[in-house]
Amino acid sequence: MCRLYISKGPIDLSHALKLAARHDPYMPSEKKQHGDGWGFAAASRAGFMHYKSGIPAWEDPTAVPLREAVLAHARAASPGEPLGPAHAHPYMVYTPDGRILFVAHNGSVDKKAMAAEVGVDPSLYTDSYVLALFLARRWEAPQRAFEDSLRYVKTALNVAVLELPSLTAHVYAYYRGPREYYALYLVEEGEAKAVASSTLLRHLEARGRELENGTYLKF
Repeated sequence: MCRLYISKGPIDLSHALKLAARHDPYMPSEKKQHGDGWGFAAASRAGFMHYKSGIPAWEDPTAVPLREAVLAHARAASPGEPLGPAHAHPYMVYTPDGRILFVAHNGSVDKKAMAAEVGVDPSLYTDSYVLALFLARRWEAPQRAFEDSLRYVKTALNVAVLELPSLTAHVYAYYRGPREYYALYLVEEGEAKAVASSTLLRHLEARGRELENGTYLKF
């Protein structure tokens, strides 16, 4: 269970992410917090910053720099999944042709079955990192890569991917759990665009447009 956003242009959702992580009334558990680490990738044509922390987002004074494209994520780890900064999102993986993907995921997938597909030990990684490897190996057709992942879904395949060097944002929205929590929203301010988890909209003036379940979006 996680909160995330991906943005292009001058739109800053970082404060909303930290507030949503600290208290999430939509979270379908008693915990109501996403405190198992957080991270971001902030990129421009000149370079990128990749930051991951094991402490709760709202306790970390680190600011998310506003760049041409930003992907940020606050984590609530599933039981039994590894913890610590190495396992915070977004994950950085490479495609076979050398592109960089930063991948953030909300939901859970069948880690053992997917790990067998990509040839890694599932005990060493989170299900979301295994998903990132799975997607990277099929990235010649991103939408099909997401759709190929659907057979492993347990709760949700809400995924945001920032692709470099093209600075392309990819989003896939799919969930089986409660809509109030899992729905993703498209937020637009002028020429800037972002997709964010539902709870972030509680802290934004913009209302956003809900993405239909099963939507693939690229911008």
